Amino acid sequence: MISWNGKAIEISDDSSRVSVDVDLVPCVEHRYYKSYDGYQDGEYETGMAFEPRYTDELIVNYPSFHYENGCNKHRNYKETVRIFKNARDYYNEHFDTLWTIDAHSYGIECLIYNVPEDILKRTNRADRFDETLTFLENEEWSEFDQVSEMEPLFGNSNTQWNTEEAEEFVTRLREMWEDWYDAKKNAQLLN
Repeated sequence: MISWNGKAIEISDDSSRVSVDVDLVPCVEHRYYKSYDGYQDGEYETGMAFEPRYTDELIVNYPSFHYENGCNKHRNYKETVRIFKNARDYYNEHFDTLWTIDAHSYGIECLIYNVPEDILKRTNRADRFDETLTFLENEEWSEFDQVSEMEPLFGNSNTQWNTEEAEEFVTRLREMWEDWYDAKKNAQLLN
């Protein structure tokens, strides 16, 4: 079965001995020029660009830098991102409130990327979660970068996040954490 969800072409087939479940993004090379004198190629960074099916916008990102920077972060980085995504999902599915958290996974990953390693290196997940929230509540976000470090995390482009949604994300998770802490339910999130 082949379908196009707007950004990726989804290919799946369960009829053969080997199950196939693949997402393909047709894209072109994108160059971010640091210098260009008109006669030579100049100095540039390479990324990718694509146009979603239902819009006229161009989405540019830098997957090689994203991957490399994510791997070079503290080994608890990816686990911490997963904890925060699970917290968002748990809040939306189980927490008794009228609100939902609309934070997208890419934004969460980039937000956590900006957390200092001295917090990420904490082995106790509950302490790491709480200290990450405290850092995000008290930090100025204007200097936060995306994981690729090629663009600020917050702004108006289609690859950036808006600060109101990020602040709501942090506020709702703090609310849920305080409720869990009081009820001693936090083990459900961190395991």
